[in-house]
Amino acid sequence: MKESTGSRDRGSAAIRYEFLLPGRVSEAALSAFPELTARASPMGGTVMFGPVADGAHLHGLLDRFQTLGLTVVELRQLPD
Repeated sequence: MKESTGSRDRGSAAIRYEFLLPGRVSEAALSAFPELTARASPMGGTVMFGPVADGAHLHGLLDRFQTLGLTVVELRQLPD
């Protein structure tokens, strides 16, 4: 899986989150999340992570996952 890295800087106030999705996510779907970095999970699946500016941004990401038919099986806030 090609690593996709977002280039937007949301500032130091952003909190980093990690999203675990089952299976491999297509490049087309990954392109819908330019602010996140994606990697293949060692347990299979896809891990996407990156800065989330606020609650509205988090809900927007979750809406995008749902709109694209992607299932998030785990969501966690990463330490600084």
